Amino acid sequence: MLIIRRLLANLADIAVFFIMLVGCMGVLMPIVGEMTDSPIFAAIVAFVVAIAAPLALQYPFMRVNQTIGKAFFGLRIVSTNPNRDLTPSIIFQREIFAKVMSVYLMCLPVLAGQEGGHEKATETKVVSTR
Repeated sequence: MLIIRRLLANLADIAVFFIMLVGCMGVLMPIVGEMTDSPIFAAIVAFVVAIAAPLALQYPFMRVNQTIGKAFFGLRIVSTNPNRDLTPSIIFQREIFAKVMSVYLMCLPVLAGQEGGHEKATETKVVSTR
């Protein structure tokens, strides 16, 4: 059951990112494009906002060792290293490893109930709060 909740939490986090990306590219880029004659500038502004907005939205959750998806599905990220506190920057690194860098290849062991590469790299794991 934990594996299914983790998968759904990751899908929710990805959905938040893509909704923000589509919103920025579909709404913000045309608005900025009307204000300037440079479509390249409009695209750069929309891209930067599309990356920054999901991070800003996730940051309050990262401060309490979660993401939006993990909070919704009753999961929490904990450190496996007793000598290190878990910070939002570590959770951010974990999310980048899990969702962007690895393209889920490092996460395949999680589906088998083992520690994923993103968990090894950041010395974290996911536990249930329910």
